[in-house]
Amino acid sequence: MKNNIARGFICCAMVAVVSTAFTSCRFEDEDLFDESPALRIEHTGDKLQQILTEAPNGWVMQYFCGKDISQFEGFNLFAKFDKNGKVTFAGNHRYLRDGNANKYTEAVSTYNLQKEDGLVLEFSTWNDVLTPFSDPVSPWLAPTYVVKNGEGMHGDHNFCVLTINDNEVIMIGQRHQATVRLVKCDRTWTQYIDDTEAMKQKIWSDDIHSLYVMDDEETLYMDNAKTVNKHDGVFRFCDDLDYRNAVKADSVAFVFTPTGLRFEKVQTVGRSKFQEMRLLDDNTALINEDGNVKMAATWDRFIAERTTIWYMDDESLSDDLKQLKDVLAAAITASNKSYTLAGIGIGKTTNANNVTGLVVQWYTNTRKTIKKMGGVALNRMVPKYGQLTISCDEEPNIDNELNGRGAAVIKAARDLAKGLAGTYNLNPESYLLPSPVEAVSVTGTTKFKLANK
Repeated sequence: MKNNIARGFICCAMVAVVSTAFTSCRFEDEDLFDESPALRIEHTGDKLQQILTEAPNGWVMQYFCGKDISQFEGFNLFAKFDKNGKVTFAGNHRYLRDGNANKYTEAVSTYNLQKEDGLVLEFSTWNDVLTPFSDPVSPWLAPTYVVKNGEGMHGDHNFCVLTINDNEVIMIGQRHQATVRLVKCDRTWTQYIDDTEAMKQKIWSDDIHSLYVMDDEETLYMDNAKTVNKHDGVFRFCDDLDYRNAVKADSVAFVFTPTGLRFEKVQTVGRSKFQEMRLLDDNTALINEDGNVKMAATWDRFIAERTTIWYMDDESLSDDLKQLKDVLAAAITASNKSYTLAGIGIGKTTNANNVTGLVVQWYTNTRKTIKKMGGVALNRMVPKYGQLTISCDEEPNIDNELNGRGAAVIKAARDLAKGLAGTYNLNPESYLLPSPVEAVSVTGTTKFKLANK
């Protein structure tokens, strides 16, 4: 009884939308618009049944949990409907039970299309792939622990149909307003999973924690830091690169697709809206449907976060940096004949007296098996997308290891640090994943290549 009341309330509220949704369908009978609302819903339901059952490869169900439950990502499920009320679901999500978590699983159950107060697609019997999202238990302690109010993951299994066309059906959950998009699958389900995983590997990294989101008017940021979500599929959408200073910081869920990713809801940056993002052929960025919004990794921030050392490739150094490095190498060897310069980079030293900036490594034995590390402080800021600015004080701080190498080493290290000062355009080999990146000064005179090795 309670479910019927809920269904009537929600669907009545949406009846204007639902009763006109069939206009997206391709009907040949124009007289349909002269029929009563009840008859139109009946005919629209018949058309939906036909569309659902005639898809050769079934449907991809882009499934989101309801009520803005930001700890849950979007899920790609798969569904194939037959004309006798049976539906086969498939998926490989992490909430599959009985030891099937993250394993490809298929399960058959029943469905029903209610046409009373508007179209409602009901999945009224248990399905191992779909039902865990609407089961009133803790998703982490399932199935033994029922959560308060029996809300579970705030998923739905009955959906009010909002819009219909031959290739797409948009629905919303009755109880928790979970958003669901059915899109006709254009390949086998396992191939879709494989292609989606391959795309994910092209655009997703645990190391690069944020992306620029830009149109011609505004730049915002998507942060996928692990403090937001321990699993893939949730961004923190911010108006400041450091979310702690942000005025706007909303959690938004998405699903990966074979061409990029799709957000649960339409998002806005500047004067532009975006929901579906696809990877450009040159792999430099994700763009939205009309090409007005671009998403690209904050490479500048990745380097500036200083969590690892980015080493400079000797062959990539411009002449000015190479000369400064050679002077430093000679000074280190002069301080101790067993010492030789091992390399330089940008990052954070790991000695007791840490310095973030220019990192200098040298071998302390002739066999080159033992290294020491010292650092010279640099100041860095992010001026805009695709650039990195480095500045250095006139007498930058150095750590204890370099301080103990003598005046010549100290001077050479500081000169090299000051030689790095400038604004650089960043040209990474992969714009969305960690990879070697070339930094070329805007003046074109100083350049170097960094590798995270």
